[in-house]
Amino acid sequence: MDTLIKLRSVVLSPIKEGEMLASYTSFKIGGPAKYFCIANSNDDIAKLVAMSTKLKLPYLILGSGTNILFSDAGFDGLVIKINDSKIKNKDEKLECSAGSLLSKAVGEALGSSLSGLEWAMGIPGTVGGALCNNAGAYGGDMAGSVEEVEIIRDNKVKKLSNKKCEFSYRSSVFKQDDNHDIILSVTFALKRGDKKAIKTKMDEIIAQRNQKDDKQPSAGSVFKNIKLSKEEIKEFAVKYPDMPESFTTYSTIPAAWLIERCGLKGKKIGGAMISEKHSGRIINTGDATAEDIIMLISIIKQKVRLKFNLQLMEEIQYRGF
Repeated sequence: MDTLIKLRSVVLSPIKEGEMLASYTSFKIGGPAKYFCIANSNDDIAKLVAMSTKLKLPYLILGSGTNILFSDAGFDGLVIKINDSKIKNKDEKLECSAGSLLSKAVGEALGSSLSGLEWAMGIPGTVGGALCNNAGAYGGDMAGSVEEVEIIRDNKVKKLSNKKCEFSYRSSVFKQDDNHDIILSVTFALKRGDKKAIKTKMDEIIAQRNQKDDKQPSAGSVFKNIKLSKEEIKEFAVKYPDMPESFTTYSTIPAAWLIERCGLKGKKIGGAMISEKHSGRIINTGDATAEDIIMLISIIKQKVRLKFNLQLMEEIQYRGF
């Protein structure tokens, strides 16, 4: 019995061969998956992962693909696309399936006059992906909003507290290379608030986001911002007196500021271009390849390192390389 037949034996959902991955990512880039399945339940995901493990077949669980760059050669294994988007609202908590859109959770919070997810307004992707990457913006992040996570670990369903998620800047235990947990659901702990005030804050955030939106395919911020110690940020401010005061306040230098100071805004390689509205983003102008993106990332990192002696680290994840 070959691999495809064995995979098809455990779920009713169709398993395709050679499905192009570009359609499933916000970059609109990526070659074919050897095998591809849209899983409609956590049970299907668990069965496919168990069979893949048994077959020693590489697998990847994919949310909305908003923080990922697939290789032009695709992925030599099974890509499992999550298609479970249930959200339960109980008192001041939201329990969201990993495949739920973060935007849907934000809308549910607003509709129920719950405060705590305003920062997530306009962030694309799924709740599971946001958890993995500790997504954040405008002073908030997943680490400050999540109470509990339900996962499958070693074929057993477990619940993890916020602390056990090991959140760090744009990362978590789930983003580590040796982590094989399957995220099933995320519970947000929110607070009852004034609906009008919540909406006003969300409107302010989305207005700011729209000013930076190129309306072209991208994966959002490509790089993590640079975190420095208080002493390091003071030294940096002496070297670069044009640095905004807010950088010192938060001991953080935005990657976009560094890239723009290197004169790279609008820089283009093939179909990949550094956004002219937000230098921290790389956009697909229509025909970009993964190779174009990687070459542009390499140039950015080199220029920033030479000018500022700082090393940029990617926020996006590479798969299939």
